[in-house]
Amino acid sequence: MQEAASVTVKDLAKAFSTSPITIRRDLIELGERGLLERIHGGAIATQEVFAEGSERYEMYTYGERNDQQSQEKAAIAECAAQFISDGDNILINAGTTAQALAQALRGHQDLHVITNGLTVASTLGQGARTSVYVLAGRLDARKQATIERPGEEGLSHLQVREAFLGVHALSTQGIYMRDPEDANMNRAFMAAARQVTVLADYTKFQAFASFRIGCWQQVRRLITDERANPLVLKAIGEQGVDVIIAGQD
Repeated sequence: MQEAASVTVKDLAKAFSTSPITIRRDLIELGERGLLERIHGGAIATQEVFAEGSERYEMYTYGERNDQQSQEKAAIAECAAQFISDGDNILINAGTTAQALAQALRGHQDLHVITNGLTVASTLGQGARTSVYVLAGRLDARKQATIERPGEEGLSHLQVREAFLGVHALSTQGIYMRDPEDANMNRAFMAAARQVTVLADYTKFQAFASFRIGCWQQVRRLITDERANPLVLKAIGEQGVDVIIAGQD
């Protein structure tokens, strides 16, 4: 049985370079979602958190995760494709939602796409005159992606009109990835883009991931599905994000 892991407000504030007040607010929210147990000065992760992480990223293969919420991912992808024009210069990260977007873009032409997703690159490579650039790095077989740890210069050599990012989890405080290297990569993606669109089905509102890659002030729009938590969507929208429910007029 997995033992619980405890953290303190002080340690979390130092790790995420933020204030204890912000950390306490995040812990309250996560406690209300049943993802941790509040204790004096910190919190203990519940068994459900370990089970969710293990189930989604360890027990299931990439192909099996690709089949989960496939309808929601397809609807989100079709919606996102409407914001991409022929000849566009964009970045798409790795993951099953990103792969769904790649499939939705196969009718587009003359795209210039930068990605770290192997399945994204393979799918887009079948498109009409689409140029695909795959970033080098260590292979992450779970995500079918290349992962690297950008240096101090980040990925400053990149510049794209828009980044379309699938994420592991989100909350009213921002968007998160499960692994530190993946988080660093996606922070660099956000910095390289003039604007950012987040693609997340309803399960990402229920998930937990440790490493925040950005706050909502850095995001132009969020595309999700009708099962997403409406209270969280309202709070995100109040931070200036265009919240779009796929499939709704």
